[in-house]
Amino acid sequence: MNNTDHTPPAPLMIVGEVASSGLARGRALLCDCARKQTAVPLRQVSEAEAQGESERFDAAVVAAEGKLREVQESVRRTLGKDEAEIFEAQILLLRDAQLRDAVHALCLENRMNVEAAVEEAIKQLMALFGRLEDPYFRERAADVYDVGRRLLDHLAESGLPEVPVVHEGCVIVTSEILASVVARLEGQGVRGLIVEKGGLTAHATILARSLGIPTLVQVPEATGKIRAGDLVIVDALAGRAFINPQAEILRKYDQLDANLKVHQGVLKGLVGLPTVTHDGVEIKLCANIGQTADALAAANVKADGVGLYRTEFVFLVQDHFPSEDEQYQFYRATAEHLQPAQTVIRVLDVGSDKPLSYFPLPPEANPAMGFRGIRLLLAHPGLLHTQLRAILRLSATHSVAILLPMIDGIDDLRAAKAAIDHAKAQVVAAGQSFDPLIPVGAMIETPSAAILIEQLADEVDFFSVGSNDLVQFLLAADRIRGEMKSTYDPLHPAVLRVLATLASVARRKGTPISLCGEIASDPSYTNLLIGLGFRSFSVSPGRLLDIKHAIRSTDVQQAEKLAGQVLSVHSTRDIRALVQDDWNRRRPVSSLEFDPPTSTTSAPLPSVAHNAARQRFESQVGESGTAYLSYLIEEDRVILDRTFVPDELRGHGIAAELVGVALKEARQRHWRIDPRCTYVAGFIERHPEFADLVDRQEGDLN
Repeated sequence: MNNTDHTPPAPLMIVGEVASSGLARGRALLCDCARKQTAVPLRQVSEAEAQGESERFDAAVVAAEGKLREVQESVRRTLGKDEAEIFEAQILLLRDAQLRDAVHALCLENRMNVEAAVEEAIKQLMALFGRLEDPYFRERAADVYDVGRRLLDHLAESGLPEVPVVHEGCVIVTSEILASVVARLEGQGVRGLIVEKGGLTAHATILARSLGIPTLVQVPEATGKIRAGDLVIVDALAGRAFINPQAEILRKYDQLDANLKVHQGVLKGLVGLPTVTHDGVEIKLCANIGQTADALAAANVKADGVGLYRTEFVFLVQDHFPSEDEQYQFYRATAEHLQPAQTVIRVLDVGSDKPLSYFPLPPEANPAMGFRGIRLLLAHPGLLHTQLRAILRLSATHSVAILLPMIDGIDDLRAAKAAIDHAKAQVVAAGQSFDPLIPVGAMIETPSAAILIEQLADEVDFFSVGSNDLVQFLLAADRIRGEMKSTYDPLHPAVLRVLATLASVARRKGTPISLCGEIASDPSYTNLLIGLGFRSFSVSPGRLLDIKHAIRSTDVQQAEKLAGQVLSVHSTRDIRALVQDDWNRRRPVSSLEFDPPTSTTSAPLPSVAHNAARQRFESQVGESGTAYLSYLIEEDRVILDRTFVPDELRGHGIAAELVGVALKEARQRHWRIDPRCTYVAGFIERHPEFADLVDRQEGDLN
């Protein structure tokens, strides 16, 4: 920012993804919280120097681990052991033999100086994680970068601060932020974070949640649009931030903040309470985990168990296939935190889209649908048997279950069950014990498995619906590629009909079925999913209390009514409108609609038309869909009952434009208005010139 620029700051709104929910207000502090290294010099070293460079790396690892242990201990004292466990992943990466061997080889064989060798090895590891399809594992690349930065800082004997000098009550605006930086913000008075990059399952995000810092990620050009010292409201409920907001917005957020504090107290009070609907129907609510820190977080909120333990992380942080004993120790340490509740362990789901450096696979044109999951394991029975033996041994002392990924039919399911029987025989031959009744389940994530669920139910003890993969396979839509994200939609009518069928068949066959994936962790879908027939969910630990609150607020009869309405609709847009309207009525704390901040550069609002045949005022908003205000006619009244704006366009003044046009036409037609929609009622309160319409006498309704 140019310090000589004294232009008065203009009101502005920017949008992003909610990573840590809440509200915050403060002055903007712009910083580089994941500062890039200065250019690392590349130089050739002599044969005599090469060994010394290799030894410098070993010393840097020891020093970096010591510093990381200090951060971990600080987090343990301030936040607790659960949050401190997050840094075990970075410590494992520091000790990673793959990293060590790569650096040593570059130093000793390529005669490269250690700084350049570390930079090259870290780039290779980051590329490995970045290629993973699962966002949970893809976001571990930030940990790799953090580890690399620590090593290079030590090698350069850098004394540059990791944490910016902050002032009480600030909102940090940055391009990226690392877990080690967030850990040191505790007690610094930071009220909010706005990050241009970042992810929902990144460790920095998890720590921000633990610290209660409202955080937005994926906020494009935030560091260019926000100036140092700007007044910022972080609305980490609606996924937006207001820059230099007007007085009306400040006043409304004061009230919203008070409401949110009450709700947060309610959520904390849910820990330990049963997960039942408002009318007494029991729901099982488990957690998705990938490592020990996630299990600790799940235990902290009293999850009903682990519904999905992704074991890939156990393999990704190694330079070799972990042995049976190594796997047993990993799984035991994780399951221990949830005892006596069950931990469902999914066997390794890797392929060319989730490669292991020590297990090269040929590239595939479409790896998500290729040689992965159970297909790959059956082709490498030694790998499968080793993992199964570790799980079976754990079943002797802990409640665990085996989950088989990427099942596409009876043949591969029976082959996998035969592999389990073979592993059982091996455990017996070794004189070890296991639970002979250990449950075996199948993931439903391929269309073929969904079609054959009735036959598969005769072969397994339970099902887990992997909604992320199932949606993309049903719709032939890659959920990772940005240009395809608009096609990937879990509210597509085909997806919902499949989900309803899965729940119905499983219930009829008496086979427990659980739903995991992004839709299970979104409370706006909970009412619908219960209405479709699901009575078990597995969600991210950070969303578990929100989902529990949604469940305890649900009436099953009303949920089934919503599901019936949705299943009778053939348009994704109309389904989304129904679900959003249901959530708007039920959500515990709603963010606000405003007449947007004015700007001379703002694009004109789309035109509004009165569609009398459909009884609504509507506006076509590009490719995002139709925004509308619908109404009903009852005797002498016109009931304005629903306002819908696509999520990605909320807060841009479209709802205000719809209501303004509708009320102006209501005046012309002498309508008597019943503002049943809460947004319409609020709009009239803010615009008292329309208040007289509520009391007008009967007029022309044609």
